[in-house]
Amino acid sequence: MMYQLGKKKVARDYMQRALGLDPNHTENVRNFAQWSFEDGHFKMARDLSERALKTKHDAESARLVRQAAPTSNWLVAMFLRIGLLFIAPFKGRKTAAKMMLGFVLGLWILCIPLFFISNLVGIIGVTVVLALVVVAGLISNGIRAKRQLGVEAPKAPVKQVAKPVIQVPPAKKVTETKPSKPITREQNREVNPPLAKKPTKINPKIFIVPAIILAVIGFGLMEDNSADDHDSYSYNDMSGAEEADHFFTIRNSLENEEDIAQGDIIDESFYPVFEKLMSQPKLKEQFSGAYTTGEYLDDGELQYLKIEDYSGNLLFLTEFKDYKLHGIYGTGWNDTEAGKARYTELLQAFDEELGISDGVLEEAHMKLIQASFASNDNNHAAALTMVGEDFQDTFTDMMNDDAVKNQFIASTNFVFIDDSDYQYLKMTDNNDGEPLIAQFEDKNLVYMYGADWSEDDEDQARYEEILSDLDWEDSL
Repeated sequence: MMYQLGKKKVARDYMQRALGLDPNHTENVRNFAQWSFEDGHFKMARDLSERALKTKHDAESARLVRQAAPTSNWLVAMFLRIGLLFIAPFKGRKTAAKMMLGFVLGLWILCIPLFFISNLVGIIGVTVVLALVVVAGLISNGIRAKRQLGVEAPKAPVKQVAKPVIQVPPAKKVTETKPSKPITREQNREVNPPLAKKPTKINPKIFIVPAIILAVIGFGLMEDNSADDHDSYSYNDMSGAEEADHFFTIRNSLENEEDIAQGDIIDESFYPVFEKLMSQPKLKEQFSGAYTTGEYLDDGELQYLKIEDYSGNLLFLTEFKDYKLHGIYGTGWNDTEAGKARYTELLQAFDEELGISDGVLEEAHMKLIQASFASNDNNHAAALTMVGEDFQDTFTDMMNDDAVKNQFIASTNFVFIDDSDYQYLKMTDNNDGEPLIAQFEDKNLVYMYGADWSEDDEDQARYEEILSDLDWEDSL
């Protein structure tokens, strides 16, 4: 009765005392075996079940043994204990089948956050749970099969009946029996000491199970938030966070061929220009493979992010207005004179505000100059602003030679070296052609050297000398 009312500790104490007085009382042994199993004390349940079977070999004792025997395997015992956690709040007899059902449903609930990571991960989790249940079932059936329990009715021994012999029993002396002494209260307390009333304790499972579920759900959501893109790891803690998030949203939409909510993240005035740019496969591929390290510039009305590829090479600058993409500046992105001038101006602003790694401005200027002379436009005024004044006329004459111009435009692979006085770009094409040497001072192109570019012996000697120095420094 105490056990059914939920006072399991009190019931177990009484039962242990009862078994202390009569260890082979069949009904008490069976009840205690069932209680031990339901409380997760599987070792005690197995021992008591075996004792019940020895005491009385019937269907109920055999059921208790079949129920408890598989728990001798650690995997089965672990699964049943986990299932017991999830069915603990429910009333009624807790059988092995109910515990295994609790294990399945409980772990399936814990698998729900896995679907936030991806459907595949969630399906794998559910499948693993089912596979574990099948394995536990096979182990349990194997252990039960080894026992081969059966219940047989006891056979009465056949006795031969002898011929009856009538004998007169001897007369017995009637002895006077003395009444037994009554049990005193002190003797009764020695056999059955009073149960000390213990303070009620809160079952820790009430807190442990919800904590585990919440922890798993929180971990799954955290992983889901970080799974979209590893590049946005720190934008919530820096200026430009919202602009960076919008950039990655646009980039991921392009990668996944999804529609872009233009009114929310792309300015309506820029959207037609953006669509036209994305119609060019080269630019679309460049945008899809870009990311930002969070270098952010705010000039008040407009905000800018520097965009690079995964090798750290500058690709372009994105312009935002009210957190929406408002423009893109870079080689091939805005080849108008105003666009090129703005790109150069922004690069210098980034350099002054944040400091740009060596060679970025020189490479950006070189790409703009190359793009200008590769176009059909004969007006190279914007490009020539990145060329030193003393070298502008000489450089223009060099570009009038088609062979020299074509080699210059095709040399798009850069290696930057700084020797403190000047900065150099070693420029090569993709066809193993002769390298070119671009000499910079204060971010401006001040001279170009190339094999057979000049008939001046001093220029050729200087070209060989610089090339040798660059090769040596590049090898360090």
